[in-house]
Amino acid sequence: MKTTERATEEDLILIRAMLELPYLIKVLDADIKRIEVSSLRTRAALTRQLDRLREETRHEMREVRYNLRARGIKIVRQERLEDRLSADYVCRGHHDRMTLMWSRVKADVEELTAACLDVRPPRRIPLGEEQESNA
Repeated sequence: MKTTERATEEDLILIRAMLELPYLIKVLDADIKRIEVSSLRTRAALTRQLDRLREETRHEMREVRYNLRARGIKIVRQERLEDRLSADYVCRGHHDRMTLMWSRVKADVEELTAACLDVRPPRRIPLGEEQESNA
């Protein structure tokens, strides 16, 4: 008799990545197009950097797809709604659904982009240090 097994935390991370990574690629494609037609002096460097990130994302999607297959997970249907993205999947015989709000997908895509580009928030200088360095 075949047993079904619910998705583990690692499985859910892979499923989520498989849902979100295509949107990261779409965002990068749109940004590259905008930069290419801009008059920015640094557009060549910016487009190379974003193109590199897009290729890394495609590679990561292939790895995620391979890992999903190896774990017996298949995303069988995706549905884009106005406020959310839903996906039905089968995990080792167990049917389930994942729903992500678009606001969360957007935040995750921005977080992934910042991490991949090694973007850090500006360093805040405490008032005391700023005054001392100006003296």
